[in-house]
Amino acid sequence: MRELFKSPLWPEKSGKRWEKVSSGCGAMSCSGTRSLWHRLTRRQYGTSLDGVLYCQSRCLEPALFAQFSRLAALSAPSPPPNRMPLGLLMMARGKVTYTEVLAALEAQRRARYGKIGEWFEKLGFATEQEVTSALALQWGCPVASSLEPDAITPALRLPLAILETFHMLPLHHMPATNTLSIAFGERVDHAVLYAIEKILQCRTQPCVGGRNSIAGLLDRMRHQPLSREFEFGPMHDAADMVRIASSYITRFGADQVRLDRLGPFIWLRLQSRTSIMNLLFRLRIDPHPRSTNLALTPLPYGRLPDYEGAHAGE
Repeated sequence: MRELFKSPLWPEKSGKRWEKVSSGCGAMSCSGTRSLWHRLTRRQYGTSLDGVLYCQSRCLEPALFAQFSRLAALSAPSPPPNRMPLGLLMMARGKVTYTEVLAALEAQRRARYGKIGEWFEKLGFATEQEVTSALALQWGCPVASSLEPDAITPALRLPLAILETFHMLPLHHMPATNTLSIAFGERVDHAVLYAIEKILQCRTQPCVGGRNSIAGLLDRMRHQPLSREFEFGPMHDAADMVRIASSYITRFGADQVRLDRLGPFIWLRLQSRTSIMNLLFRLRIDPHPRSTNLALTPLPYGRLPDYEGAHAGE
């Protein structure tokens, strides 16, 4: 009779606190143990880093360190050459003359800043619409019909510092094809598009928008409060970046983390069940990089001034 009330799901030793589990952890050195309380209270224990699940913080930290070290050591890719210089393209289309191209190049050389299209506009040789159309033809992309990023869902918003660095703007998302349209005001950067696809898990479609129009919208976004977007740096030490990232991941309760290199930034996107947070680490270019030790000791989870200070105003 006593056997009828014995639950087959209950462990034989009720006082056993730890037990072996098959968590599928991505860490080779994982012991595969976790508390019974976490098994009862959480549907999925651990954090997924770029699609690989790590069951504990001590399993996640070495993987983060390896990723930060690899991304920080990458050299910035050189921009690909244009198919045809913008001045020659606009001259072939009859928008500017040879004399005007020489004058714009001379003004650019003396000022030591700006793109050739910007100087066409400054000197009154062409309008912004004419320069934008020539840029679209140069990069083989369509011209953005409208620049209204308000339709972008919060889950697909990009950090403002990245938008400003690459002078681009997300426009709209097509759920049917999971495609995000991104307008560039200057150079279309395909390496950045690839990194965005990896982090946001979507397709990207580049287009070209008016440089001044994009700059105006970015300036308007700059005066709006940033929601869960934090920047650190300049930094070089991977261990420091892991310390900050681990603290945010733990306190934010991130279930998924994705990261990649975009120009001078390492972008971490933290996602919990209810919210999203973006962390940007601006890299410091060191002409004599120090050798990093791949053996990472567990990091303390004490009070972190960076985290507390960032959330003091919330």
